[in-house]
Amino acid sequence: MLKGQSQKLGTSLVVILALLTALDAMAIDMYLPAMPVIAEHMAVSAGKIQLTLSVFLCGLAFGQAIYGPLLDSFGRRAPLLAGIGIFAVGSILAALSPSLQWLLVARFIQAIGASAGLVTPRAIVTDMCSVTESALIFSILMQVMMIAPIMAPIIGSFLLGHGGWRFVFGALALISVAGFIWGWKTLPDSLPQNNRVPFNLHAVITGYAGITRSAAFVAYTLAGGCVLGSLFTYISSSAFVFTGHFSLTPSQFSYLFAGNSVALVLGGQISSILLKRAFREESIMFFGLAIHTFAGLALLFFVMVGQPDLWSYAALTALAVGALGAVFGNMTALTMNSIKGQAGIASSFMGAAQYLISAVIGYAASMLPQNAMQLPLAILICGLLSCAICLFAHYKGANTDQKIIVEQRNC
Repeated sequence: MLKGQSQKLGTSLVVILALLTALDAMAIDMYLPAMPVIAEHMAVSAGKIQLTLSVFLCGLAFGQAIYGPLLDSFGRRAPLLAGIGIFAVGSILAALSPSLQWLLVARFIQAIGASAGLVTPRAIVTDMCSVTESALIFSILMQVMMIAPIMAPIIGSFLLGHGGWRFVFGALALISVAGFIWGWKTLPDSLPQNNRVPFNLHAVITGYAGITRSAAFVAYTLAGGCVLGSLFTYISSSAFVFTGHFSLTPSQFSYLFAGNSVALVLGGQISSILLKRAFREESIMFFGLAIHTFAGLALLFFVMVGQPDLWSYAALTALAVGALGAVFGNMTALTMNSIKGQAGIASSFMGAAQYLISAVIGYAASMLPQNAMQLPLAILICGLLSCAICLFAHYKGANTDQKIIVEQRNC
């Protein structure tokens, strides 16, 4: 079941991996309609509540750095199940939070657990698939896991209206327990015992040092961080923009957010169709980045020249978000397949770096005035940076045809 065999994943495995990957999306999107209510309940500003997302992203970065070496030493299954359990604990603590400080700690613990659901599926897919197959699988994973952003805000809005914001985190705890039981019964381990490396500091340092020698890997990782930063700025600021600036109710916002998630799924579907018609992964990625950046520029223009109406703002936002469906799967495949060996550490480094970059971008955005200008600026700047970094990688010859082999040492 290794990559050299080019064996595709079964549908059932793709679904469970997507659902476990979606834990972080549910932890983010389900509480979005409740963010203004939590801010009012805890008597803090909108910017302070947005820190709960930045802290979550920092936790995802830190957690992914931990899970990589664990996956390469102990296999894929056990660390993933442990992470799901940690996520359940963090969700319970969040539901019981009496203050912002408590909630920030709980969100960090949640993120440590959710990190396993991000790192492990990438490693499993890289174990079992070629670059073309993995690009398609990552696109499918993105589309399946986008059910969470479609449904999560609606569910969160329902729970908010019928039980309060604490019920949102209680529901996340129940979902993670169900995921643990399902994963315990069905998840395989794609890393054979003889391919595992010793778990010690020297092996970890050697592994991380080895993957950073790939210019393609580092470049695509940085670009992915910028794209993720754009997405998470949209996630953290959209509730305040649409409920504050455009006066939508939390319920109305949840449906609008779900619609944008549908756009992301459609972008992934377009990517899958193009991949099946033999378009190159890199070409599709640049196509998505170009549309994302253009949408940000158009949105910024409309905000600067006058007061944009709700439908124009929402439509351009949906276009910017939807274009990322053509970016994430292909960029992930290009990043992961620029490395041979130790897919766990490669997935860990990529995820940690990207989420750390996105957390910094999200924090910087939270310092800006919470108005209609914040989101277009983030989309445009992040889109331009991602395009520039990917073009640098391409024209310097740092592409997926130039791979390094990470030395696996038995220390």
